[in-house]
Amino acid sequence: MANTNRSNETGLLTRWVPDRLKHSRLYRWFLRLTRVLQFLSSVISLGIFSQRMYKVYRLVNSIKTRRGVNSAIGAVEGILAAAVLYTLITTVMAFLLKGGGPRWLRWLWVLFDILFVGAFIAVAVITSPNGGMAGPRHCYDDRDAADAANVTGETTTGDDSCDLPWGTFILAIVSTVFHAITAAFHEVRDMYRKHHKAGSDEHAIATHHQQMRHSDGVHYGPTVANGHQQTHMGYSNGRHGTARV
Repeated sequence: MANTNRSNETGLLTRWVPDRLKHSRLYRWFLRLTRVLQFLSSVISLGIFSQRMYKVYRLVNSIKTRRGVNSAIGAVEGILAAAVLYTLITTVMAFLLKGGGPRWLRWLWVLFDILFVGAFIAVAVITSPNGGMAGPRHCYDDRDAADAANVTGETTTGDDSCDLPWGTFILAIVSTVFHAITAAFHEVRDMYRKHHKAGSDEHAIATHHQQMRHSDGVHYGPTVANGHQQTHMGYSNGRHGTARV
């Protein structure tokens, strides 16, 4: 078996994954599926929260832009939009680039994944049902939609989107886990190919030596210090062979 060069591996915990698992298709497709799920989670969460933001904007202010809309809502919207763009790029790269791309790019993905772990934790806090500034219990009353201070703790007839942040809250937790996985573990497809290529080369050399022994009557002895092999030539008349180095 060829030795694996762990210095080329990226990801915070990749080097501690058993080689047999790390070089398997299951491991590679698990990471690719995680990237796809990251993208889907971000897209769905953005769609849910955008609907919520649009409803709040209409309730709070229909004339002046940004007046009365909670800044936390804009922060969540920005994080989700950035996550959609990032996960789209990484998902495409995961399928197009061998082994996830060059080493510097893979470490850049680690950095961004760590940043998005923190970002989605912030989204989960902001959209938390237990007092989050943009959470399910932060509802607007239509009795005075122009007054941003008119906020109740209960769903009102004018704010039928009040429960939508539940979806963003749950998906934020899921996305946090996904980004933690892709920050910790990376593909090693390039090492996988080298590993199997080296094994195939060793097998080919052994097969070649065996064929030479059968066809030429040459016995290949053990390797000596200078890197050459001792050979013993056999004669068809039954006499003892002469050893050569």
